[in-house]
Amino acid sequence: MQTIGRTSIAAACKDDNRINQAGDTIWCDKSRESYGAERCRNSFLKTPILPIAPQVVTREDYRGNSYNLITQENYDYLRDSYFRYAELMDVKAEHTPGRTIGEGIVNIYNEMNDLVNKSGMYLNLEDDNGSLYFNVWNTHTWGEYTLYYFPVKFIEELNPTLRRIVITFYHDFMKENGITTINDEDDMYWTIDMLSDSYYEDEDAKERRAREKLIKSYKDGRAYKLLDKVWRKSYYKNLPKAIEVYDCKNGFEKGLIELLRRGLEFIKPEKSIMYYGYDPFYDEEPDYLPMTLGQQIRVVYDSDDIVTEHLIDFFNSTRQETYEIIPASTFAVSPKTDKVFTLEDTYPERFFKWADDFIQYIR
Repeated sequence: MQTIGRTSIAAACKDDNRINQAGDTIWCDKSRESYGAERCRNSFLKTPILPIAPQVVTREDYRGNSYNLITQENYDYLRDSYFRYAELMDVKAEHTPGRTIGEGIVNIYNEMNDLVNKSGMYLNLEDDNGSLYFNVWNTHTWGEYTLYYFPVKFIEELNPTLRRIVITFYHDFMKENGITTINDEDDMYWTIDMLSDSYYEDEDAKERRAREKLIKSYKDGRAYKLLDKVWRKSYYKNLPKAIEVYDCKNGFEKGLIELLRRGLEFIKPEKSIMYYGYDPFYDEEPDYLPMTLGQQIRVVYDSDDIVTEHLIDFFNSTRQETYEIIPASTFAVSPKTDKVFTLEDTYPERFFKWADDFIQYIR
């Protein structure tokens, strides 16, 4: 399967006007000598340098074969896509042909970008095995939690029948949405190593034994086994029926069953939540990989123990070097497109709304 690549032809990043210790931008400090073109102190910098559009942009497919993206066919396809989308938006399209094919593609991208931005959407120019196309995108609304860590420790306190229902729900919910547990993940290994090797000055013998017991539980004990069970086990082929006929014993069980009933729409979705893990800022060779949806939405043993705290610390330290993937919907534009892109799909919003209620309730 060919991996879709994103090709950026937007303008270069803006200057970073650093702040000095006095709190003013460096450009505002009159005692400093500036050699930037902004102040034009040097005459040879007064002449504007026009950008040069590339004439050859090569990529490789999964077989290692090279191809050029700057072609007449790609230009024609993008131009016709632009005119078609403008027609659907009831906007008169204006296009400035370039002196070269590369310049023409740059022009058509800028024109299409202006058109799409008017509707509150965003645009990427992307490559599908040598064919360029416009991909319109926008992000969905995230929920209340920064991280959606679904805990399972509460399952241990349930009666056997309800326990099997909840385990089946977790199993189906995870499989259908591409969600995993923290077992055998890289950041989990890091967390266990940190907790095993760390020295705590204020820790007495009892606290140390408790920490060591918890670490063992996550390695191959109680926590690991329960997480593994919800990943592997499914007790009911007809989960909706099992939920419907269950006789609640108290108020907590009644509230839990109601949340499970509401959550059934996420058991057989048309698209999983991971389907929306589109990276609009994709880089072929990033210094740091972005934080994926799989790292932000997953199943943990306990919401509040020191293991989860360390996992969150790891996430927070890593995110300072990169960015998080936010659920997004995309729309590939072609010369035959028959509608304008809108965020009609509300699956992520409904998912997070239910998840907010569910996690808050079981915590």
